[in-house]
Amino acid sequence: MKSEGSEQLEQAKNKAARYCVGAERSPHQVLTKLQLYGLELEDALVALESLKKANFTNEKRFVWAFVNDKFIFNKWGKIKIAIELRKHKINSSLIEEGLSTLDPYNYELKIEELIDQKWGQLQTEEKFLIKKKKTCQFLFSKGFESHLVLARFDQKFKYSP
Repeated sequence: MKSEGSEQLEQAKNKAARYCVGAERSPHQVLTKLQLYGLELEDALVALESLKKANFTNEKRFVWAFVNDKFIFNKWGKIKIAIELRKHKINSSLIEEGLSTLDPYNYELKIEELIDQKWGQLQTEEKFLIKKKKTCQFLFSKGFESHLVLARFDQKFKYSP
């Protein structure tokens, strides 16, 4: 007959497996969920290792999915994506590897698309420098690198007072 602790461990593993099937999850998310299911840290780590071996959670796969989803659907830049991945306790080298999968051409196009979008929303603003500041600030808040944003902006618009 199984002990009560190992039964709880199996139940928590099964719940966590279902949790992982629903969407790509980071190991940190799964560990947190296992602890919410009532497991002690040591048992939660054992369960997490078991889930990793069964390929329910995979850090590299999570990073790839996260980077692509946040870039395509949320229109985030590399800075914001990296910050969010650090919150998931992802290794820096894996973050860099994931960010390198973004196509530089598509990255530049996204910057241009967001510049056009924000510039169009600011049609009522008459002063060029205020429009530029608000547009660039919008892209910085999305996590795009300032040197890329400013270079792309200067290519698109020339200052004319």
